[in-house]
Amino acid sequence: MKLILQILAFLAIFGVIFLTILNGSETITLQVWAPSYDAVTQTVIHSTKTFNVAFVLLSILGAGLLSGICLFVPFYLTQTEQLYAYKRELEKTSIKTDNSNSQVKVLQAKVEVLEKALKDALNS
Repeated sequence: MKLILQILAFLAIFGVIFLTILNGSETITLQVWAPSYDAVTQTVIHSTKTFNVAFVLLSILGAGLLSGICLFVPFYLTQTEQLYAYKRELEKTSIKTDNSNSQVKVLQAKVEVLEKALKDALNS
C-alpha cells in the first residue's frame, strides 16, 4: 500500500511538471478582489491580475506539499516519541530479566557449593 501511494504521489508531481512545461508560455487572468462600483462613471471595476500558468501550477503544488508536510509532522513526531518510549520499556524489562537470570545463576552456584561441602562433610 505504501509503495502504491508513493507511486501515485510521484505520478501526480510529474503530471504537474508536465502541465507546467506544456503551458509555460500561457497566461491566465484571475480576479484578485471583488468588483467595486464607480458611481461617477457608473461602471463596475474588477481588480484582475495576469499570472503565468506555470507559476500558478507550481504555486498550487508548493502549497499542497507544504500543507501535507505540516499535517504529517505532528503524527510523525508522536510516532517517534511512542517508539522511543517503547524502546526504553523494552530495555528496562530486558535489564530486569538479565538481573533475574544472573541471580538464578548465583543461587545455583551457591547450591552446588553447599552440596559439595555437604558431601565432603559426610565423607569425612
